[in-house]
Amino acid sequence: MKRFICTVLVFSALLNLFAKSKLTIKNTVGADLDELGDYDLVTHTQTESIDGSTDTDTAFALGDQFQIEWESSQLNARFRLETLYTNADDAEAKLLFVPAGFVHYAPDVLHGLGFAAGNNFFKYFAIPAAYLAADDTTTKYGRLLTDSLGADHYFGSDTLALYSNGFAGGVTGDWQLGSDSLGFLKLAAGATVYPDGSDTEKAVDVGINAGVKNLFDVGFTAHNLTEDDRKFGAFAGYTADPDLVLNLGFYYNFTDSDYLSESRVTRSDDDTGEDIYKYKKQSTKYALGLSGGYHFRRTGWGVYADTITGLTNEYIGEIKYYDSNGNLIKTETTTIVRGGTIVKYKNGKAKRTDEYPHEGIPFYSQLRVTYDFTDSVQAACNVKFRTLLHASDDTWLTFYPRVSFDVPQIAGSIKTGIRLDMNLTRYDGISSFSFPLSYTYKFKRKYK
Repeated sequence: MKRFICTVLVFSALLNLFAKSKLTIKNTVGADLDELGDYDLVTHTQTESIDGSTDTDTAFALGDQFQIEWESSQLNARFRLETLYTNADDAEAKLLFVPAGFVHYAPDVLHGLGFAAGNNFFKYFAIPAAYLAADDTTTKYGRLLTDSLGADHYFGSDTLALYSNGFAGGVTGDWQLGSDSLGFLKLAAGATVYPDGSDTEKAVDVGINAGVKNLFDVGFTAHNLTEDDRKFGAFAGYTADPDLVLNLGFYYNFTDSDYLSESRVTRSDDDTGEDIYKYKKQSTKYALGLSGGYHFRRTGWGVYADTITGLTNEYIGEIKYYDSNGNLIKTETTTIVRGGTIVKYKNGKAKRTDEYPHEGIPFYSQLRVTYDFTDSVQAACNVKFRTLLHASDDTWLTFYPRVSFDVPQIAGSIKTGIRLDMNLTRYDGISSFSFPLSYTYKFKRKYK
């Protein structure tokens, strides 16, 4: 009798999980860093070496992204497998595999509580006000439950590798507030564990999102909470008009290289007595962001803009200590004012220093203009600008026109364009150009 009752309960639970659900299968083939990893189909790049000489390189990439997604009132899950072939960055071509996915289970009996696990939650747990309209994405700082910022790991050889960014698990809460359920409150807390060589690193993340539907939303996130390089994000957005985007964000320990330029770093070495330089990605201690835009449905036009700027000339640095054999003993995360030096200690003595530009404050701005020719043909153009205010020794300008169109005969869509990068201080003219190309097919089925 007990076995029969358990069977009935399990069967009832399965019926609830599959009731009013939707299955989506999506496959994208090609090479487009907006759709498929970090590479376009063909990329031609100028590269400046540490001695100041310039080399040119042409790279080819081709990938595939297969994704299965299940959505229901209690169970949401997504699995994605990316396969990428590229000869970029290395003389020898390599093949990468990137498995990613998550499962989120929130049974009705727990009244809004849920459990999540996976190695990538994508934008599933995200604050709406963290959306960057011109970039058309949600910043990782706005994710309530994330797989930690910047946790990139490759396993395998130089030519065949498996990518993973750790495994995360957490508890979530999602509640409707008020008699008309106009208000909402979402909470999440979790931890990410991922291997780094022989050691195991951990990151703790928490987040909250609240607001009133069709009026406003606010949110706060804390990533890698227990470490010195913890990162915070606070966001607020106006949601009364579905065609209007108006979001404000504040960042603490902002390190996202998608929005920060490089800068020239002078290096002096006690062993040689020579000064040389290199370029490093920037970070900033405090940053403020504003994103807005409007879709003019009657005319088909859309105009969107983002700005993120540092508020001081402080940034995040690391002081490294080595033994007499050159092995790294420990790393200290610290706040450094630009113009100061990051010191590498060897046996207690300063052996090498890196000096960043004085007074430089990272600044990013992007404009996106879109136009809908028809329901199946859309065009867009992005212009992105990145620099260091008061120390513009490395200023980037990206120009990216593109078009997407549906292909009815094969029930899919094609995206293509040209991406032009211009470094206004390091190179004469275009520093790189690339051609993205991707084809996407979707299959959807609803279950009542």
